[in-house]
Amino acid sequence: MYYPLLKYGNNEMKALRELKDSSRSKLVPIIESKRIKPVNVDKWEAAFNTLGNYLKERVKTINFIYDFNCAIEELSSKEELLTSKGDNLVVHCMNKLLENELSVTPCFHHDSPDWLINSILNSGTKSIAIRIRCHDFQEPFDRFVYSKLKEDLSKLEPTVELTIILDFFNSKTTNDRIQSAIKTFNDLNPTNIVFLSTSCPENASDAVAHGLTLVNSRHDLNTYFELSKEFEKLHFGDYATRLKGEVLTGFNYNNSYFKIFYTTETDYYIAKSKLIRDGGEESFFEICQQIIDQDFYPGEDFSFGDLEIKKCADKKITISDHQAPIAISVNHHIETTINQL
Repeated sequence: MYYPLLKYGNNEMKALRELKDSSRSKLVPIIESKRIKPVNVDKWEAAFNTLGNYLKERVKTINFIYDFNCAIEELSSKEELLTSKGDNLVVHCMNKLLENELSVTPCFHHDSPDWLINSILNSGTKSIAIRIRCHDFQEPFDRFVYSKLKEDLSKLEPTVELTIILDFFNSKTTNDRIQSAIKTFNDLNPTNIVFLSTSCPENASDAVAHGLTLVNSRHDLNTYFELSKEFEKLHFGDYATRLKGEVLTGFNYNNSYFKIFYTTETDYYIAKSKLIRDGGEESFFEICQQIIDQDFYPGEDFSFGDLEIKKCADKKITISDHQAPIAISVNHHIETTINQL
């Protein structure tokens, strides 16, 4: 099973919605919650009222994990957030998700606040997930995290299925370090254990303008294949083609580029236009044609993303914003990875 990590955003969700029917049972997306901005903390309840309807239209029948911790990541205070009726964030959101009959597994992090952890543990759900950000600490700290989680999980009903997500992000670490973490946290007796990693670049700064550039090998997937020789029940997850990235300030549209992060079975490429002010929109027709002309292009029927690239190369559609390429990139990446696994 494949566990892609996706942001709660229109383009990642469009990539998910446009998956082929045959692919929908072969993945369990980890969807990061909508983030509450400090300036909007007093209005958070209203922002989550449409959560269930929004995801129902996009996720449909796919089983997914919902990472609640991301909702409060940008807040300086991690105090419990309560609705006007006294329900906290987890209870409020789970009600919205279950009202829409979504197949959701709530998720907390190894260092989430107690109120969030306890709300998930007491939610009555049949499954929970824990995201352990291994990239944030060194190996000796594994045992402290393990002991803390073991105590947390002592409150869990034994019939509840547990998924452990070992998040190594893009950290350069050894297989020994990863294997040690797998062995340590496997002692929590999870139903599923996921190796989450990425070697996709965070940005397109290393890609040439008006060209298609090989930017990195898929070390993430290759590492998983090596690990799976010893850990047969290990699952793979990645950040697809959109990493965390810092929020840009002073962004100038005309001084930017259109770009597609394009995944092959072995590598990551970036297709990048000219500067928008220098004819980026027109040049992107040619860039999409470059992708079409490569031996690794699987054809327009392979995925929604590949069909959109073909349409652009044929000038049947025009890509004139930075949003459409995200859906194209992520959708193609997911279909490619599912096909490999």
